[in-house]
Amino acid sequence: MTVPFSQGVLDVGDGHQLYYAEFGTPKAPAVVVLHGGPGSSCHSGMLEWFDLTRHRVVLFDQRGCGRSTPKGSLAANTTHHLIQDLEQLRRHLDISTWLVVGGSWGALLGLLYAGTHPASVDGMVLRGVFIPCDEQLEWFFQDLKALAPLAWSNLTEGMSVNENRAVLPTLAERLLIGAPDIALDAAARWGRYEEEIMAAMLGRRVRSNGRQITELDKYRVQSHYLSQGCFVNEEELHSALRRMTVVPVFVHGTHDWICPPGNVVRLLEVLPKAEVRWVLRGTHTTEDPLIRDALRLAVKDCERT
Repeated sequence: MTVPFSQGVLDVGDGHQLYYAEFGTPKAPAVVVLHGGPGSSCHSGMLEWFDLTRHRVVLFDQRGCGRSTPKGSLAANTTHHLIQDLEQLRRHLDISTWLVVGGSWGALLGLLYAGTHPASVDGMVLRGVFIPCDEQLEWFFQDLKALAPLAWSNLTEGMSVNENRAVLPTLAERLLIGAPDIALDAAARWGRYEEEIMAAMLGRRVRSNGRQITELDKYRVQSHYLSQGCFVNEEELHSALRRMTVVPVFVHGTHDWICPPGNVVRLLEVLPKAEVRWVLRGTHTTEDPLIRDALRLAVKDCERT
């Protein structure tokens, strides 16, 4: 197991303490990794994407996630807070600029960060980018039943007709204001649904990365964000994209069921110079060797630019 050369907890205000750890070579170019979710956490498997003799890799858990405290807290926990946390962490670690690497929700957060603090970012590699638009959420919670009918049936078992038509609002209500047993059941359903979708894409179960987070914490944070459109509208996203000064590299699987390829196409309307590396038959997770290898190559190629 790789041991961090530095780790600690950063007080970012509002009662939140962020866990962070640094790996690799202290004087090498810095990279920050933005985990997905919202609500997931960093894990040691992320280090596999980098040559640690050539990078200083910063992993951290976002507000309410993983080893950050208070665990599962929704107070003062919005996208705006996370963007400012990221900049505060950069300054705390005395890093002038860094490469931003993010996946799924982390890719979206990276774009918003780069548009808010463009001088802090010297490159971006973004995998399986998520967009919090109605079409994306409708796809994952409603339309995906066409490709994974059994998984969707398990997710919605016992729901009323009206609840079946509004799966995300139903789950969010159960997680955020439901009784403890109801919230736990909703978290378990959501977790199984994601696992079954991943397994259907890959043709096998995804291994555990030993993330330091419970399902209830994870899906309460995720429902908090998704039910609010991740606290960012399309106009705000486009404005951030136009303020970016780096050209992002998108790594996206052609068979990504979680964040469909159309997400990248939408972004290209505002970022026509972005580099897109389509991964033929690639899915969403870095447990997919096609995606993992493409991500590693994209990171390596950033060293040459």
